[in-house]
Amino acid sequence: MATPTARPNVETLQQKPADLAVLRDAYDKMQALAGTDNRSWIHWAGLHGYPQWQCWHHYKLGQQNTERTYNLFLPWHRAYLTYWEHAMRDQNANAVLPWWDWTSATSHQVGVPQSFAAATVGATRNSLFNGPVPAMLGNPPRVTQRFPSSPSGLPTTTDIGNLLDLTSFVDFSDQLEDIHDQIHGWTGGRDPNNPGKGGDMGSVAVAAFDPIFWSHHCMIDRVWYLWQLKQGINNIPDDYLDKPLAPFSFVVRDVLDTNNLGYEYVDARSDSGGGN
Repeated sequence: MATPTARPNVETLQQKPADLAVLRDAYDKMQALAGTDNRSWIHWAGLHGYPQWQCWHHYKLGQQNTERTYNLFLPWHRAYLTYWEHAMRDQNANAVLPWWDWTSATSHQVGVPQSFAAATVGATRNSLFNGPVPAMLGNPPRVTQRFPSSPSGLPTTTDIGNLLDLTSFVDFSDQLEDIHDQIHGWTGGRDPNNPGKGGDMGSVAVAAFDPIFWSHHCMIDRVWYLWQLKQGINNIPDDYLDKPLAPFSFVVRDVLDTNNLGYEYVDARSDSGGGN
């Protein structure tokens, strides 16, 4: 088996301009492709909310709103990130998906990471700042917007440490999903000049078009990875194991071990949410 790719912390990546440029290059190229191209930003982001509505949240499957007795939030998004990372590498073979540690001291000072907060890099558009959104509901194509809230409102390492002590996968998943929801609302925020207007990360329909969505969900996946190190990789109800993760060619048991998917997390063997 090949050595797993180490997904880095965004803060660490920012200290390596050449590696950060590789990520931007992959995103630039995905964003430049037409939405009808199945390698494009619009195609892959569109799986989550508009127009394909495939995402799993809170025991419900996408827009179909089909009630379930189980919640595939964590395994579904792990499969999604795996396919997304492959799409990135189709554009730049060296691209690696980084995680945004919203519990870190830096995040609690600045909020959104610097590499995602600047509209330009020199004189060039920054593909981490926003992403294309297709025409929808009679509105023309546009780019994403975000109006992040105060950094003091972000989760802490203690919040994550408490989650890692939970022994039930269902309890852990449900409580981590609540934190996930909080970050979406925090990052989207409200336009200070138009309080009735929220940022895209706050809407399931368009959240995945924002580049920071992917690093936020990478952090969520990393927290699950940490929990698995502490509570067991296969600690999940048996009746989950063969549930399909449509539209991906995985069932739940296929995504439990990240090494089998070809990645792990840098210095992730910690009982806290923070650290690099």
